[in-house]
Parts: sequence; structure tokens; C-alpha cells
Amino acid sequence: MIQPHHPESNDKVFGVWDIAAFLLENRKTIAIFIAATVFAAVVYLLLATPIFVATTSVIIDPNRGAELFNATPMPPTMTSDQSRVESQMEVIKSDRVANSVISRLKLEQRPEFATGPSLVQALLTRLTPTSTASAAGEAGPPDTTEFREIASRFAGKLSTKRIGQSLVIEIAFSSADSNSSAEIANEIAESFIRTIVEAKSKLAEEQGKWLSERLETLQQHAFEAARRVNRFRSVGDPLSSQDARAKLEELESIATSYRRMYDDFQRQYNETLQRISYPDADVRIISRASAPLGKSSPRTSLALAFAVILGGLSGTAFAAVRLTGDRAVRSLTQLSTNVGVTPLGAINDLSEASNWREGKLRWFSRSATARDVAGTLSRIAAGRLNASVKTDLRRIRTTIASLTANPDVLCIGVIACCEGEGATTVATCLANEYARSGARTILVDSCADSRTLSQELAAGTTTKTPPDGRQESERAVGPGALTLALLPSAESYLQPGETNRLLTERTTEVLAESRLEFERIVVDLPALLSSDHWKLLIPYVDQVIIVVDFGKTTVDQTRDGLIELNLAGGKVLGAVLNRVPAIARKTWS
Repeated sequence: MIQPHHPESNDKVFGVWDIAAFLLENRKTIAIFIAATVFAAVVYLLLATPIFVATTSVIIDPNRGAELFNATPMPPTMTSDQSRVESQMEVIKSDRVANSVISRLKLEQRPEFATGPSLVQALLTRLTPTSTASAAGEAGPPDTTEFREIASRFAGKLSTKRIGQSLVIEIAFSSADSNSSAEIANEIAESFIRTIVEAKSKLAEEQGKWLSERLETLQQHAFEAARRVNRFRSVGDPLSSQDARAKLEELESIATSYRRMYDDFQRQYNETLQRISYPDADVRIISRASAPLGKSSPRTSLALAFAVILGGLSGTAFAAVRLTGDRAVRSLTQLSTNVGVTPLGAINDLSEASNWREGKLRWFSRSATARDVAGTLSRIAAGRLNASVKTDLRRIRTTIASLTANPDVLCIGVIACCEGEGATTVATCLANEYARSGARTILVDSCADSRTLSQELAAGTTTKTPPDGRQESERAVGPGALTLALLPSAESYLQPGETNRLLTERTTEVLAESRLEFERIVVDLPALLSSDHWKLLIPYVDQVIIVVDFGKTTVDQTRDGLIELNLAGGKVLGAVLNRVPAIARKTWS
């Protein structure tokens, strides 16, 4: 059988529309992953301890203190500002500053820094006898290991950074308590300044000690040089007067030099004594820390945004992996190449347009509710279909005519592999299209288990009773409606006491009688894999159309349905791909 040509290429390029169709089809999976990650993020935000960060700023001023001692500013060193700032930042993070802050604020007593004894240590404490010193309340030496752990926690909460290209250093400390973070940050800055002051004071003491020793030596040398000058002047020199005058000038020059050196060292010694008594650091605080108003971490908006992104990516990745093993039919090419059945055409998802128009996108399920099915069937019977669906139905009718040579009377059975795949909708659409083309058409509901056509379309019809007593309803002609006869399910007029065996008998009798009155007979058959009721009706239909639900019916299910139809003697005309999203069609071109 020659298969009709459909505008779809096997060498398809994966483009933007493919991505959009993939995301729209897998929106349920992606939404579940996003909900899971957002839930985990909310739990984390509720259980996580809030962290507050307080900052204080210090500035490096190398010339500070020169005005206090009326000294000239120190000449610029060869060290760059970057090296000077980085050196001071390392001093801030040194163990000396950390130990000073821990000791002054007694951080080892705070729960945030304190380390409780492990289970083994607690057992050993209970088993080991208490010493006399401990019983008397005498404090022993601090545990070095515990202090190092506290210092390690302290260092993990401390951070420093340079502000731009300036000499300002920002000291930040994080804590679970806002007041503690500000207190510790300020104490770090003060301890840093005290460390510099102590270092300068110690250096000044060493310099003073060295200058004191040097002054004593210079004082002796200056006194000895002055004594020599006075002795030369009083005793004289046996040499000539000209040589004596030169000798005197030499001795006076030596004495003057020693005196100047002594005066310079004396001045430096005095300045050093002043620095020892009032040492000053070349660093000062320009901004003290205050208790932060809000937590710095965890950030609620950032955590939720990250959870949404992570959930979206995880859901997309999971859907992509699942797609590699997915056997669902999503194109007409799959019907012809993978299933081996003639694709008659595709029909858009009829509920999609109304959902978008009413703002009711079905996020978590593609299965239509009873109310949706009733509304869809009512619109089809009334002819209220959009132009694209009418075009699809006209193409399907033309394809059927070309494959069947357009006989005068044609009975077509419409069947799906499983329940809920849209066989009733396709049968109604096909009957509606034949009625629009002018053919006398009857739509037969042969589904005994699910009498959707009988329940939804029988209301508002005119009923006539033939002589044999069976009821037959004919659709009334209203504004925009079509002359479409409907034969309800035989179960609707089954008399009390009659068995279900009579359902098939009466349906087959009506099918035979309908050939005398109607040109096109469309039979809504039960699902292939749900029951065997359809096998009794297959001999009475000329051709069978299989309805394949887009993205739901698998290739294997369609193949099994074909095998069942062939074994039952059915003549398969082709397959119709139902509920195709409008965006999925763009991936076919």
C-alpha cells in the first residue's frame, strides 16, 4: 500500500521548537523536581542557623605620631602599598591577635566556640578518679588541643579585604549572634592596634637600651676629647707655633664632632623614651562595627532561586535521559517506519485551545476529565472547530478516499489501543467531517463499558422508534450544527432481563441496516487491549483506523494492536496521531 507523503524529514535538525516542545511535554517532571528542590531549600532555610556578619574598618597611616613628637615624617620606604596592606592583613589573622581576642572576651565559654567532651572523654572522666587538685577547685593549665580548636573556629569566621586601592582594611567577623559579631569585630581591630603598639613599645625599649649604652660611650669619648683640648692649651706643645696651632684645631674638631654625636644620640634617646611612655600605632579605626540588622546567610532569595534553577536543570536532565529509552509515538514518521502502518494524518489537541483561552493549562496530567470530554464532543458535533483542525480532518478524509477508492457506502471502525487515547473524539471528528462534506453519516457507539457518545451527544436529539421497537436518535439541526445521526450504545435500550450477549447482536443488526440508509458509517469501537468486545464487530466494518495518542501510546502497544487486528481479520486502513500539541508540529517542518 502506498503511503501518503507527510511534511517531515528523517534528518531533522534539533532547534528551538524542539527544545520548547520537549520542555512543554515534560513540564510535569520538571515541576516535580523543582518542587522537590524548593522543598529541600525551605527545610534548609528553616533549620539552618542564621549567620550575621559585622564589619569594622581600619586605615594604615605611616606618618601618624610624627606630629605628636614634633618629628619629621618618616621617609617613604621601598615597600609598595599592596605589600604593606597585605602584611597588615596577615597580622590581623595571626595567632597573637586571635589569642588576645579569645582571652579578653572569654570566647571559650561561649557555645558557638566551646567544644564539649566527646563520648569517650566523658566515659573516661566518669571512670577516672578525680584528683585532689581538681576536687579543691584548682585550675590546671588550659587544654592546648581545645584552644587550638577554638582558634581554628575563630579563624574560619574571620575575613579581611582591602577596600579598592586605598590603605583601608575591612575586618569582617561572622557569628550566629548579631551583637557578638559586632563585639568580636571591634575587639579584633583593637587587639590588632594593641599588638602593633606592643611591638613598637618593645622595639623602642630595645632602641633606648642600645642608645643608653651608646650615649655612655660617646660621653666618655667627648669628655676625653675636651680634656685633651684643655691640656693642650695649658701645657702647650714643644713644636713650632705653626704646628701647635694646627694640632689645637685638630683636637677642637674631634671634640666638636664627639659633642655633636652625643647631642644627636641624646635627642634620639629622649624621643625613644617618649615613645616608650606613649607608644602610638600607625593604624587607626575609622569605622566601628555595629550589630547587623539582617542575616548575611543563608540568603532566602538566593537559596530559593538556586533551588529553582537546580530543580529545573535536574528535571530537564532526568527527562532527557528518560527520553532516550522512551518508545512513545511522537511523529507520523514513527508510525510508518517503526510501527509499519500508514499514517493518515494528525489532529491537534482539541482541548489545548480552550485551555489556553481560559487560562487553564493542564500542568500535571494530559488525561482529559469527563467535563472536558463532554465539552469537546459538543463543540465537534456543533461544528465549532478551528480552521487548523478542519484542515486536518479534510486531509484525513481525502487520504481515506484515495486509499479506499471512495466507495458509495463505507463503514469505518475507529479503535485505540487503550482507554482514554481519544478514539471517541476522532470518531466524532471523522463523522462530523463526512457530514460537512454532504454525505449521509451515522455515528455508532459500540462501547458498552464507556458510553461517552451515548451520554453526552444523545441529549438534545430527536428520537424515533422503528417498527421493531429499537430506538434510534437523530441529531437535531440547529444554528451551525450538522445533520449527523447518532446510534447510542445498545446498552442504553437493553430491556430488563436481557443479557449482555444481545448488545453485539443488536449492534451488528443496526450496522447491516445502516448500509441501506447511510453512505458513511463511523463506529466507535472499544479499546483493543481493554476487552474482546471489538472482535465481534470487526467482520462488519470495512476498514479500521487506529488512534495513537501523541506521547502516550508506545510503538510496542501499537504493534501489538496491529497484530490483534490482523489475527481478528480486520482490515487496517491506517493510523491517526491524536492530541498533537501545536508546538510539536513545528518540530516536524
